[in-house]
Amino acid sequence: MDVAEVADGCVRAVQRALGLCLDYDPDTIPLLDHYLSLLADRPRAATRDPVRGLVATMAGAYFGEVVRRQYPCRWVVPPGSQPLDWRIEFTYWLLTFHPVAVAWEVILRRDVPDGGAAFLLDEPTRVQIAERLDALPGATLDDYFTFAQRLETLALTVGWLAERQAREVERSGRPPVEVSARRYAAFLSKLKEDG
Repeated sequence: MDVAEVADGCVRAVQRALGLCLDYDPDTIPLLDHYLSLLADRPRAATRDPVRGLVATMAGAYFGEVVRRQYPCRWVVPPGSQPLDWRIEFTYWLLTFHPVAVAWEVILRRDVPDGGAAFLLDEPTRVQIAERLDALPGATLDDYFTFAQRLETLALTVGWLAERQAREVERSGRPPVEVSARRYAAFLSKLKEDG
């Protein structure tokens, strides 16, 4: 399945439903949240699991594409994988997440099992970022389960990582090094082992 085509399906669905165009700009994320809130208000029959699965896949692909176009990162879509396995990997920081899992949390308005929607970072960095985020004013539960809040959290996280990297580049005089696919594989394998 081609992620860009799936994301374009989300653009078409929102256009049909709202008459508004998603253009992959971060400012359109609240429109996506609004679209999903309208679906949540429909009778249960209109939001059966297969329909929700398709909506989650399209919305997650769109969200991931917005992130990919804004930051140095890439999609990783393992051959034969399910949409929940698709992930974004950042190029210069060990940071990854599963956009379709984020979409499920937004749709269901609760955490998905196994932390699949979390922004995954190496342990010392995760603790530092968590401390910084905890020092900020808290988001309401309604805000937490939105793409807009997730994008804001991601922007803060990437900003802090970029600042740290800029200091390191200035100190060492060496350009940033890309995080290799092998390093990501080892990181994800260790996370899986640690459960």
